[in-house]
Amino acid sequence: MVQIYSADNPPPARTTPLQAWTEETVPVTDGSERQLGKDAFLTLLLTQLQNQDPFNPMEDTEMSAQLAQFSQLEQLTNLNTNVTSMGNYIQAQNQFQTLSLIGKDVKAQSNLLSVTNGELDTSVKLELSETAKIQLYVVDSSGNQIRMYDWGTTQAGTYEFNWDGKDSKGATAPDGVYQIQVTGTNTAGEALTDGIIPEIAGRVSSVSFDEYGQPIVHVGYAQMALTQVMEILQSGATDVAKDSSGGEA
Repeated sequence: MVQIYSADNPPPARTTPLQAWTEETVPVTDGSERQLGKDAFLTLLLTQLQNQDPFNPMEDTEMSAQLAQFSQLEQLTNLNTNVTSMGNYIQAQNQFQTLSLIGKDVKAQSNLLSVTNGELDTSVKLELSETAKIQLYVVDSSGNQIRMYDWGTTQAGTYEFNWDGKDSKGATAPDGVYQIQVTGTNTAGEALTDGIIPEIAGRVSSVSFDEYGQPIVHVGYAQMALTQVMEILQSGATDVAKDSSGGEA
């Protein structure tokens, strides 16, 4: 029975407070509430059938069309799930295969040097496409130049860069990662605007993965993306370039 209250006799105050929204019950407003899932579609179709006018029932063709839509929705949902699962499987397989690099020697385009117990974990080669006056700097992780080499005028070719792991005062550099920076001036007195990208070689000590699952190759303290790796060799198979005749400044 519905109770009707007059203006002089208002209803009593509500004694039970309304339930507050929580993280589980707060309405979704990111747009997903307007997306019709397969369960909601089937519920809507069944509700439509239950409430149809018995004197004007739904046409067979209309029902068939809606069932076809439901079938397509089901197939698309399953396809999306399968593609996602396949992508995760392929990524896991690639990650597992990357682990086989551990213990192998790799060559990579990188300017990183690694020092462990005063010894270099990486060898370095420089390829000069033209004759130029070359200066090389060893820079620590804080950006400080700890060693400088002046090769003077150097002919085009491939050269090995030898660093003994010591700073300009003869002190052994602490373990860690360093950078080699190269500047040069060609015979016309113009700076080498393209720069010189060194090539390093060393033995892979470990492999890790970034937040996106992409592999990171570790050679001592030096880290590089797998896309930087140019060649993978058996241990001890890295070749040695000719030594530069340049000296230290």
